[in-house]
Amino acid sequence: MPSKLNAYLLSAVMLVALTRRALGAPTALTESPAGDPSGDEAQEEVEANPSDAVKAWIYAVSTLSRHEQEFEAEFHHFHKYNILDQYTITWLPKDCPSSYNKEACLQWLAKGLFTYTAVLKYVAKEYPNQRILTVAERDNLIQHIKDKMRHPEHVTALTRGQEDQLLRNIDTPTIYNRKMTAHSILYMFRHFLIGGQRQFRKWEQPRRSLTNKGITPVTYQMLKS
Repeated sequence: MPSKLNAYLLSAVMLVALTRRALGAPTALTESPAGDPSGDEAQEEVEANPSDAVKAWIYAVSTLSRHEQEFEAEFHHFHKYNILDQYTITWLPKDCPSSYNKEACLQWLAKGLFTYTAVLKYVAKEYPNQRILTVAERDNLIQHIKDKMRHPEHVTALTRGQEDQLLRNIDTPTIYNRKMTAHSILYMFRHFLIGGQRQFRKWEQPRRSLTNKGITPVTYQMLKS
């Protein structure tokens, strides 16, 4: 009799345990195969391993990351950042025109960097403590541009006379307008740098996508007869 009772109790305990396990079992989740990211995860992986060229553009953009806060703080939030759209200097370069091919766009970016380097001297005069792109940092970007060009010899710096003319074109007598002009230059330069960064990401996207899939890009060469 005791043995039958023990068997009954053991069966009851096992039944309770199985019931609890069934009630508490986690719902099965569908997971993507390891090493096969898709959607936003794939984008994050691409962005997590940018090329040296893209890193240079990212760094250049970061030098102006606080400009919006600095501008609004200076004017005690009386002016919002987008008011600088009203102070646009029309001849300063913006995004590369959509009709340009890659070579023309690279030349556009190089010329734009030389142009902004010249007018940043105006900013430095109004705001001596303002963090601006240095000549060495600019030259680093220029080199990355040349590396992608078929004819890098077409990239030429501005002459001293051309730089002086640009500075004369933006000179203004009133203190308020000088400050707004300086902020406008930084505002437009930030957008220019973001545009350059976007272009480099686009040009490098096909090669990086192939690399992420484990495919080595193939370079074809003409065979000599």
